[in-house]
Amino acid sequence: MPRVAILSRHAGLYSTRRLLDAVAAVGAEPVLIQPERCLLLLDEMQAHLYYGPALVAPCAAVIPRVGGPITRLGSRLLRYFAGAGSRCLNTAESLELSRDKFASLQALVTAGVAVPKTAYFTQMEQRDLAISVLGTPLVHKLLHGSQGVGVHLADTPMVARGMLDTFLHLQHEAMAQRFLGGRQDFRVLVLFGEVIAAMRREASTKDFRSNLHCGGRARALPDLPEEWAAIARRSVAALGLGFAGVDIMLDKDHSPLVLEVNPVPSLEGIERVTGQDIAGRLVKALLDEIPFPSPRPPP
Repeated sequence: MPRVAILSRHAGLYSTRRLLDAVAAVGAEPVLIQPERCLLLLDEMQAHLYYGPALVAPCAAVIPRVGGPITRLGSRLLRYFAGAGSRCLNTAESLELSRDKFASLQALVTAGVAVPKTAYFTQMEQRDLAISVLGTPLVHKLLHGSQGVGVHLADTPMVARGMLDTFLHLQHEAMAQRFLGGRQDFRVLVLFGEVIAAMRREASTKDFRSNLHCGGRARALPDLPEEWAAIARRSVAALGLGFAGVDIMLDKDHSPLVLEVNPVPSLEGIERVTGQDIAGRLVKALLDEIPFPSPRPPP
């Protein structure tokens, strides 16, 4: 029976619970590993992983469900598992790249994917140039935020200057992006190069962010345009991800732009609005990627 590890801080989270159940449903052994309870040990040419006081037994596959605050810990665990021969849904390198909002956009642009006009800078003297180039309204984004956290809107140049001054003082860097009008975006799930689900998200009247965690509403998008599907596939491939959610928004001329690529997308909203068993499909596809040895014939 293959062991499949789920890296997650909380067993009660919807996505974690669904994945654990999906692993059990295919006859594999689900193993919950809470990253902060791990100890990584290097000893000469050997690497070991302790979970609590015990060594972790080999796992055939690993599904990372690590949040932004523990991205580095998650990537180190993924490096351990990859070195031990486990098939990781997303690699350490792809997790780290996609979690850096500006670096990931750089990779997308290099791959020929259109993104919103975005500025990154570290000095106060570049603030006014950024505001001039982007115009207002604009949004500031934390480089490692998620679920809409750390996204702030500035309607005027005066508000933008004050907002960017604050973030430059606190974190010595800032990322600002031209605000795209409209109250909806599109989340597209890609699994091993195939689009498996999509939904339309709409912001509430009390918030400009369409994230479901911020009060946004969603509905299924069964007729996703092929152009958007191709953009989503190219985006995920550019970041080296096996599984991700691609967020697309339309510009004023209705051209699709990729806002970001989420390497640990929530399954809750999209499973509920589409009625699909995303967790089950993910687990089966991941296990299909593993070259299990053929059973030996009886003597």
